[in-house]
Amino acid sequence: MKKTLVAVAAMVAVSGAMADVTISGFVDKSVNMNTLVNNSAKSSNRSVGANAIGQDQITFAASEDLGSGMKAYANLSLMPTISTMAIAGDIGQVGIKGSFGDLRIGSDYSTTWYTNNMADASGWGTGAGNVHNVSTQGNPTSNVVIYTLPTMATGFTATVASRSNGSNTGAGNAFAYLLNYTAGGFSVQYAAANVSNPGAYFIGDGLGGQAAAATFEAATGTARANSTALTYDFGLAKIHLGYANSKNSGDTDQKSNSYTYGVSAPLGSTPVSIGIAMSGATYNSNANVNGLKESGYRILGKYALSKRTSLYIQNGKATQTTPTGFSTSSSGLGITHSF
Repeated sequence: MKKTLVAVAAMVAVSGAMADVTISGFVDKSVNMNTLVNNSAKSSNRSVGANAIGQDQITFAASEDLGSGMKAYANLSLMPTISTMAIAGDIGQVGIKGSFGDLRIGSDYSTTWYTNNMADASGWGTGAGNVHNVSTQGNPTSNVVIYTLPTMATGFTATVASRSNGSNTGAGNAFAYLLNYTAGGFSVQYAAANVSNPGAYFIGDGLGGQAAAATFEAATGTARANSTALTYDFGLAKIHLGYANSKNSGDTDQKSNSYTYGVSAPLGSTPVSIGIAMSGATYNSNANVNGLKESGYRILGKYALSKRTSLYIQNGKATQTTPTGFSTSSSGLGITHSF
């Protein structure tokens, strides 16, 4: 439930209009047991984790009715980590929407990030065991102009985004788009992005760099990424499928491919739900020309105490299959609360 504040200070003296301001948020904390196997060496630790099934976030949002079917709005999201008392920036936008569509300026997550999350049956596009397209950056994309087109066909939406990186050479400039079609329980989404001369380009691995396979390369030319997600809700259960790849045209061996599939479902009329996701990925770079291959799984079970509070248990494992010798796993108990 969002708590709404009346922003009297935002009243426009001439028209007497005022803005509605909302404060909302989400907090996710868990106690985890983590195990890393590196060839013959094995180590374990316990940690208090964040973002096991969602992202800690507090959002301030404001909107104003401009009349004639138009609305102006702004939002600013912060990413607190309450276990360490750290606060980071997240996303923020100012925009205007109406019959012409929705135009906004600021920062947001990448279109491929949204698509990968849609394909994740365990409910969150990260976490131990999820190796699906970990090389696609999930951080906010800054300096972007985003435009969602007006509805042209029932169930179909289209969004385009352009980033200006402020470089005289055009390095880091990007263009991306997202297409979604939803009809009944069926939904399919496709996203793609091109980045010019991106500089340091993360190939990555699902082991969080523990296997010393994560690699930064000086990328030239155009880095390309795309992802596809498909879901179908049968009512009793929902299936999830996803595929993604990325490639740097300036370095033919620098690329990644990944997939995921799984199912999520409520357990009858109980407050319990479960999600099971399987994934695999292959990465190539100058550090692993022959290909780094990984597979993983993630299981998430939730018990809803209310509409805003849930307990959960999660377990995941990622294993490097080529070359062999590395794996990482995590199990945890946690609680989430939204407001």
